[in-house]
Amino acid sequence: MSSKPKPEAITHWQKEQFLREFNDREEVFFLELAQRSISKGYPVCRDLYFFCYFSTLRFRFMTQIGHDARFSYVYAWGLKDLNDQISFYEKKLDKWKKEGHDE
Repeated sequence: MSSKPKPEAITHWQKEQFLREFNDREEVFFLELAQRSISKGYPVCRDLYFFCYFSTLRFRFMTQIGHDARFSYVYAWGLKDLNDQISFYEKKLDKWKKEGHDE
């Protein structure tokens, strides 16, 4: 009998990373996003963590962007990379949600 794959659990390392990397404002953003995502039916798992993590980095990025044209190329590519990661994890979460995982 084969069992369906399950989403991976959030590890101690991710919990430590969250506490170490984000300031108070970013922690609130992360936690509110996680809460909204869970209420939409996404499972609590590593994919949710990374979805919120990269979304919070994008939040940081957008609040710190200056108007220095010399860095606009770097900002554009950085934002594209973050959006790609967010989209990747959101698709994984949608898959878990459709498969009925709520762990």
